[in-house]
Amino acid sequence: MTSATDLTRQYDRWLASRIPVVEADVARKHEEMRADRFRFLRGTYYLWLARVAERVPDVLDAARVPLVGDLHVENFGTWRDRDQTRRWGVNDYDELAVGPWLLDPLRLAVSARLAPHVALGEDVELDTLLSSYAEAEAGAAIKLEGKRGEHLVDLVPAFAHERKFYQHLEEGAPADDVPAEVVAAATSVAEPGWKPRWFEHEAGTGSLGHLRRVGVGPADDGGTHAREAKELGPGSAVWAAPIDRRMPTADAGLFVRVMAQVKGPAAVVRVSDWHVRDLAPDVVRIELSGLHKGDARRLLGSMAEVTAAVHATDTAAYGRARKEAAALDPATFQQYVDAMVDVVRADHASYR
Repeated sequence: MTSATDLTRQYDRWLASRIPVVEADVARKHEEMRADRFRFLRGTYYLWLARVAERVPDVLDAARVPLVGDLHVENFGTWRDRDQTRRWGVNDYDELAVGPWLLDPLRLAVSARLAPHVALGEDVELDTLLSSYAEAEAGAAIKLEGKRGEHLVDLVPAFAHERKFYQHLEEGAPADDVPAEVVAAATSVAEPGWKPRWFEHEAGTGSLGHLRRVGVGPADDGGTHAREAKELGPGSAVWAAPIDRRMPTADAGLFVRVMAQVKGPAAVVRVSDWHVRDLAPDVVRIELSGLHKGDARRLLGSMAEVTAAVHATDTAAYGRARKEAAALDPATFQQYVDAMVDVVRADHASYR
């Protein structure tokens, strides 16, 4: 079995051959990955795909659906849709592809086991996760003001102070390298009269090394607004394709279809392989640290539910996935989770 270090070197060289990368950010990414097992998982989706093929290859035979891919317990947050309805659901689609449905709940369960700040830890109730997925309706992400979102409302943190929020975004170095078509796309999903200044921006672990910029400025409504632009490059599944023919595959039109299905953010667009999204004080994640076990369990079930909403972008495919999820023996799923938890721990130990 090729070591995590060697596979990471291969992936880094491959990515640098496809898009410009920020070498200093790549180095920082590896420092974060060495220091923290959960960040290691977040930053190594390419390695995850390789290890699934080696350790639990049966997972790759599952029905193929629109797949989040790089799913984990911190890949969920709030937004406002085109009707200004506040929703909660999956908020990162950098690795969106068509692939085996079981990859998403498997990675979600493994992340819940490995995240030190989640109350569930070793007690993740995998049958709850599977049943929440299998019983989910083919609907949109959760309305926070609706009945489905009642248990989430009190968990959403207080919004950041608006002035401080935008001042923080302006702390990066000024940037003049945002392509004109990306600036135009960001302007098209911003408030009328938006006049931004662009800055370098850092966030997350998995995307460190990718060019990431943020435009901040006033608009005609008198407020300050921000749009983040991130260069995506090819997905990790493209790198992993030679490993196994059952790997997830790219679909150029999938992002637009998924956004329509889940009723995604109004201010989001993709252009020239860049992803543009809104950054605002009320675009937040539920803080997982300190949650009571009951809240954490219900939250994990909701994560499975909104993951199913993404999969349901292809209704027929999700119908097949639901049947497979309902029929899957929880003990078998537990074996898959245990195997992947063990391999992530071993890879992280060797990588350190």
